[in-house]
Amino acid sequence: MLTTGFKLWFGFCAAAVSAAVFAGYTSGATETGPISLGWKGGVGHHVTYVVFVVAAAVFGLLGIMAVAFRDADSESVAEVLGVDTAPPVQPKVGSSVWPALGAMGIATVVVGLVVSSALFVVGLLLLVAVGLEWTMANWSEKATGDPVANRELRERLLRPIEIPVLALVGIGVLVLAMSRVLLASSVNGAVLVAGVVGVCVFGAAFLFSRRPNIPRRVVSTVLILSCVAVLVAGIVAAATGEREFHQKGGGSGGDHVEVGE
Repeated sequence: MLTTGFKLWFGFCAAAVSAAVFAGYTSGATETGPISLGWKGGVGHHVTYVVFVVAAAVFGLLGIMAVAFRDADSESVAEVLGVDTAPPVQPKVGSSVWPALGAMGIATVVVGLVVSSALFVVGLLLLVAVGLEWTMANWSEKATGDPVANRELRERLLRPIEIPVLALVGIGVLVLAMSRVLLASSVNGAVLVAGVVGVCVFGAAFLFSRRPNIPRRVVSTVLILSCVAVLVAGIVAAATGEREFHQKGGGSGGDHVEVGE
């Protein structure tokens, strides 16, 4: 019987094979090149085709491993360990925001390839941060059988690093995104946007300071959603482009030059 893990990896494998064949035929391949792995003709763009073929091979191997080990069910684990019963399973962990942030980082990289090199760099930095945080979260959740001890272990390791680094990166990203929004707005619109954002930030800070018992998850959710909104607005503004600036006046030397919309 085919396991759930095998079905998942086999689906990824089939999708990668289809992508390789499609990429080959749309990049100048011959009639039988893509379906014969280049044995009977050309495969089109070699790098793209090879990347998809290698991905299909990796997914296929993972599918074979999943069905061979029966998705690591309790009976298979006990048989591999040579014991009568499998060890206790890891405690259930809560939901994670890192997959959503990782998807946003990938989208930022893709948009940055077309729109702006600055957005591309922002997307790469976001992916690096998400990869580090997600890896450490996955490790800490399975370090022991006690969720509280796992959380404390992660706090001791990452807090001294992630707070200053993520603060600097976050400030840089938000400043860059807001600058794109202000440059894409009109003169009066930029003043209005800056005023509204400032009032929202001040209001949120005042509310959180007046209610110190607000759950930490609520505060984190509000901050994450706000940062995502600013980043999305910056991406849209960068895609729209800056408003036109016209110099008023002329001459050289000490002549007065005004910059207007």
